[in-house]
Amino acid sequence: MLWSGHFPPAPKLPEVDAINFAPRVKMPVLMLNGRQDFTFPLEASQKPMFKWLGTSKADKRHGIYDGGHVFRFAHIIKDTLDWLDKYLGVPK
Repeated sequence: MLWSGHFPPAPKLPEVDAINFAPRVKMPVLMLNGRQDFTFPLEASQKPMFKWLGTSKADKRHGIYDGGHVFRFAHIIKDTLDWLDKYLGVPK
C-alpha cells in the first residue's frame, strides 16, 4: 500500500533510484494520491511510478483523490480497508 506513491522529481543514484526497483514489485499494490499534489505531480511523478510497478494490472489500483500531497484520510479509509480485506481476508 502506497499513500502518496511517486517517483522523486530529482535524479538519484542508480542503487537507490525507485525506477530501478518498481518493476521488481510483484505483490498487490494499492497506490493512493492527491490529484492536485504539486510536490509529486500526477502526470510527472505518480502515473509513471504506477505504470512501472511490476504488479499485474489485476492486482494494482491507483486511487486518485481531490487534494494535494496531504489529502484527507477520511476519503481513503474505505478504499484501504476494502483492499486489506481483499488481499488479507476479512477480520473475524
